[in-house]
Amino acid sequence: MKTRRRRGPPRVDMNNRGYMNVRSAWAGLATAALAGVVLWGLIAGEASDRDRAAALGARIRCPVCQGESIADSPTPYAQDILAFVEEKVEEGWSDEQILGYLEERFAGIRLDPRFSGWAALLWLLPAGAAGAGAVMAVRRLMRPRASPADEGLPAAADEGASPKGGARTAADE
Repeated sequence: MKTRRRRGPPRVDMNNRGYMNVRSAWAGLATAALAGVVLWGLIAGEASDRDRAAALGARIRCPVCQGESIADSPTPYAQDILAFVEEKVEEGWSDEQILGYLEERFAGIRLDPRFSGWAALLWLLPAGAAGAGAVMAVRRLMRPRASPADEGLPAAADEGASPKGGARTAADE
C-alpha cells in the first residue's frame, strides 16, 4: 500500500513542549540582559551640565507664569533665570546652592516643596492611610469564618425551634 504524503507545513508535536520551554528561556534571558544594559547606562551614565541645568529648570517655578517651570515658560524673565542656572552649573555650584540663592531672591520658587513640617505631613498622611487600609483588609481576610452556631443563632434541633423550621407553638406539643 502506498503511503500518502501530507502537504502543508510540518506537524508540530504539541505534547513535546521542551523546544518551546528552551525558546522561552532564551527569550527571557535576552530580555533581562537588554534591560540590565539599559539600567546600567542610566545608573552609570553621568549627567552633562546641560542635563543638570534642564532638570533644575524643571524644579524652579517661573515668577511670572503661575504653576509653570522656567524650563517650560516662554517669558524672557524665565529664560534669564534659566541662563543664570546654566551659568552657575558650569561654574560648579551644587543644586542646593543654586536653589538656595534663588529662594533668597524669590519666595516660593520651588515647584517641589521641601520635605519638612506641614509638607511632610501632607506626604505621609496618604501613605499612612493606605497602609492602615491594607492592614485592615489583610486582617479581615485572615480572620476565620464564623459558623451560625458560633454567632449565637439557634440551630434547628434546639429547644426553641420546631421540626418544621419555625418557632414552636402550642400545636407542636
